[in-house]
Amino acid sequence: MKRIDCWNDLTPFGIEILTGEACGLSYRYLCDVTENGRKVLSVAFGIPEFALAEPWNSGPEADRHVGSIMLANSMLAPIGVFALLENGCSEVLLFKSGIMLGIEPADPPDNVKFWEENFKPDLARKFSYRGTAGSRNRHAMSGRIE
Repeated sequence: MKRIDCWNDLTPFGIEILTGEACGLSYRYLCDVTENGRKVLSVAFGIPEFALAEPWNSGPEADRHVGSIMLANSMLAPIGVFALLENGCSEVLLFKSGIMLGIEPADPPDNVKFWEENFKPDLARKFSYRGTAGSRNRHAMSGRIE
């Protein structure tokens, strides 16, 4: 299982929080993004060619930053769900507290059952790609996906 419950937990998925001081409203966090993070944001926002501002830092040599973005705190759950699904999780459990647990294909079914049964009152929603085209649905008349 993979867990996300704060912005720092998005770093392994390519979205690195830098500061909250960059926003003139003190509402958004400035984040640098790797190519993997850009792909997560592209799917989360439904924008195939997701463009970012210039990165603030270069990032590690093995995984350079490709851009930056300002994100409001309320975006953690939607971005976290897609980060988990786009990085190998088959299902995401979102709890009322905001904690997200990504279920990986190799996770023992008993572990998943434990979380679903023992924390059922706290479970807000489950997410998985069950659409007709991954994160999207195919339009019935035109066949269009994007």
